[in-house]
Formats: sequence, C-alpha cells, structure tokens
Amino acid sequence: MKTYGLTHLYLINLGREITLKLHVEPVSIDLSAVAVELLRTEQQAMSLERIPTVSKNYFEDNISDYERRKNKEIWSVINVKDLTVIDLGVGESTKRLIDLGARVIAIDRDANKLKKYKNPSVQLIKCDITDLPFNSRIANLAVFYFTLHEIDPIMHKEVISTIRRISSKIMVVEPSPKGCSAYRRYAKLWRRAMHSIGKFEDYRDISYWKELIENCGFKIVVLKKIKQNMVIPSKVLEEIVQTTIKEWEKMSVESRYIKELNEFLEYAKKNGMKWSDLIVIIGESR
Repeated sequence: MKTYGLTHLYLINLGREITLKLHVEPVSIDLSAVAVELLRTEQQAMSLERIPTVSKNYFEDNISDYERRKNKEIWSVINVKDLTVIDLGVGESTKRLIDLGARVIAIDRDANKLKKYKNPSVQLIKCDITDLPFNSRIANLAVFYFTLHEIDPIMHKEVISTIRRISSKIMVVEPSPKGCSAYRRYAKLWRRAMHSIGKFEDYRDISYWKELIENCGFKIVVLKKIKQNMVIPSKVLEEIVQTTIKEWEKMSVESRYIKELNEFLEYAKKNGMKWSDLIVIIGESR
C-alpha cells in the first residue's frame, strides 16, 4: 500500500475537487488538522444493514425489539465514547457512533451518502476505502460495518494492513454466509448478480475474517456471533424483492438475474426466510 502525503479530497458542500497536503499527527491532536470541510447539523433517517427499504409498519411492529437487541449486542463489546473512530462506509454505524459519543471520521466514495450525516462532531471525507489519504495513526478505532464483503477479496489484506497503520483497533461486523436454505440462495444470487457487473457481495465465514485480521498484525480480543431468529413476513419479502429489482435495473444487471430473484421470492415465501447470523470481531494492534 502506498502512503499519501499529497492527495485529492473533495469539499462536500462546494462540489469541487481540491488538492490538499495532509499534516496528520497522532490521536492526541485536534483532528481539525485534517483539512476537510465540516458540514453542519442535519439529522437523517438511518438504513437497516444496507438492505432495501421495506414497509414502515414492519419496522415499527416487528423490528424495534430486534434492532435494540442487535445494537446492544454489537456495541456492548466496546465503549466508543470520546474515541476517535474512522467509519469506513457511512450508514447505520455512523448514526450509532454519533449517538454513542464517538468523534467520527466518516469515509465514503459517495458524496450524497456523506451529506446525510452532516454533524459538527463528524468529519466527512470522500475517498475510496482502498485508497485512504492518511499516512500515520490518527484514530483509536476503525469500523467496517457491513462493508468488507463489498470489496474485492483480493484487496482485503491490503485494506486491513493499512488500517493497522492508521488505527490502534479494528472492528468488523459482517453477515455470516451460513443460514437457512432461502437465505443461502438469496446470498448466492446477490453475489452472482454483483459479480456480473464487476461488483462484490462476498460473505465469508468467521474463520476467514479472524485469520485475515490476525495475519495483518492485530490480536483478536472479541470474537462473537449474534443469532438472528426472526422470520421475514411474505409481504416484506415481496417489498424487498421489488426494491432490489429496481436497484438492479439501475445498475444494468442482466434480466436473467431478475428472473431468478422472482423465482427466489416464491421459494422464500413457501419455505420461510431468516437473515443470517452476524459476525462481530475486534482486534488490537500488536
């Protein structure tokens, strides 16, 4: 991995590219030294684990208790209050980190996603996770929250090795590739559809992430699986599939995958579907 003394960033609210020389010091400094425009407060609704939007009533009536339990189990393993945390891929984790009192550096290559998390306590940086613009340790923790499976597996080791250089701890939250038959079918179809357009949706077992993180110089201090037992109602499965079809069409996914998705829907409605278990791993730099 290259180091970056001179890099390209974007001022999110100005919409123009600038060239900046970063002078990044250890964690004890004021992070305003990172030359990124801070955006002011504007609260936005968070997404659920980067899955397509489903009915409001479903979330209100069925998800709230599950979400509270899930969030408690994930975030109870580490106290992030007053820590400087790099959030790699904005979303639900960004909102949660803000609520828990972390000083957040939010990284995403999509400027529109970044704008949803305008907050005085958050620094927003538009860049690719595989090309981070830091050349020294600036954070206490780096969080990959349902992010790494969307990165080419060939790049995993390089990405994690870079994180060890810029953060003293790493936290990885990922879906397990295992689960009920309907879920396994759904996950395989997503992977094949994304591969067909040069993207990734590659779920890995807990042993893969553990070995990867250890091989990059971290000591594992938390290794946890969170069970997900809630069956997804048929109506919600229909909404998920229809939303996914619209998303795939925008991405120019071939029609044969959309046909398979509709066939999957009938299978899942007949056999039932639960989301997979979740994997939570935290490593400390050795």
